[in-house]
Amino acid sequence: MSATLFDVGDYRLAAEITGDGPSTVVFSSGLGDAGEAWAATIAALSTRARVLTYARAGVSESDALPAPAPRSYGDAADELRRLLATVGLKEPVVLVGHSIGAIIALVFTATWPDTVAGLVLVDPSDVQLPLDLEPPKLVMHDGDREDRASFDMRRGAAEAVASRQHLGIPNVVITSRVGRWLEVATPEFWQPFSLEDLDERWQRHHRELATSLGGSRPASIQDRWCWGATDPG
Repeated sequence: MSATLFDVGDYRLAAEITGDGPSTVVFSSGLGDAGEAWAATIAALSTRARVLTYARAGVSESDALPAPAPRSYGDAADELRRLLATVGLKEPVVLVGHSIGAIIALVFTATWPDTVAGLVLVDPSDVQLPLDLEPPKLVMHDGDREDRASFDMRRGAAEAVASRQHLGIPNVVITSRVGRWLEVATPEFWQPFSLEDLDERWQRHHRELATSLGGSRPASIQDRWCWGATDPG
């Protein structure tokens, strides 16, 4: 990404602001992703919204965290809050998150609901799954840099569960197609679960998440499904 470094306190984050329009859309990416995966979506929005993509601490051109200890999703959400205050984009924003980035977006919205006009969660992570593996994955690394940040999965799971509430804003959960997990090339990583177990669990997790956020209407989007609440309340 062609980015500018913004000071968010003790370190700087790489962020890119593009597009022009009355709305502000902020993208929160998956592990180790600086926002490249959103390129086609950003291009489609370029004439309708101001768009912010950014790299979390320790990802791409962003500085490392001052302290190396694993952090929570709430810490990462606060990092995004400080970035938005620094860049000064119009609020409330539409917040779009993928994978772990979707959980950060969810925690952000539950913590600062007045700053979010709408929430889109794209294949959000099942935060309990790493803790249910044998052995459990207690820490997840955010990218492959030597000075990368990492997430404390127990703290993060507790925050994510607490954030699963009716938000009072338009929201949607988009899940990948049925059978996606059956194509995973490393089934040994996911013991004691079979790939069939994981595929069913993934779809169930997203349905339950959408229901907890107030969504009730499923619709097909090509090879994905989405559940959402289009009306506030």
